[in-house]
Amino acid sequence: MKIFRAFLIIIVLIPLVLIVKSSMTTYDVTDEAIINASSDVVFKALGNEFAGKTSWWMPHLSSKLREGYSLGETGAIYDIIIHGKRPLKFTYKSLEIKKNEMSRGIYIEGAFRGESIYKLEDIEGKTKLSLRWRVKPSGLVFKIFAPFFPIEKSHSDVMQYGFKNLNKYLDKRS
Repeated sequence: MKIFRAFLIIIVLIPLVLIVKSSMTTYDVTDEAIINASSDVVFKALGNEFAGKTSWWMPHLSSKLREGYSLGETGAIYDIIIHGKRPLKFTYKSLEIKKNEMSRGIYIEGAFRGESIYKLEDIEGKTKLSLRWRVKPSGLVFKIFAPFFPIEKSHSDVMQYGFKNLNKYLDKRS
């Protein structure tokens, strides 16, 4: 009976420890790239991609506008999917927009809760594009298992793929 009780305690404690550990897990990742276009062109391209009007980030990321008109609108809500073996879905709401300079928003549903900030900086006819992603895993199962996956690396891989494809997309248009 003592062995059974000890086994039950362990079975209960392991998930609790994992939940507590994962609730303290915060991801803070910044990705940057130089885009061969002006900030107004880059800002518009990002807006079109997140509104679902273009698909240059595929096959890794897709987005569609759920509510609002565009990336240039504060309060717009987007449904985003990171495609992979196990697709991650989340919902993003824009909070602050400075046209051609920055977009800040929060993740309100799905795999993560937190914020992201896109910044665009003109550099001699090109744009330094950066994304700072500060989030915590959301949902019981994801909170338990997230610490065992390379979330930061996976996020950076998807962002860098998108940044490279943005350059290719804009090069074809010019």
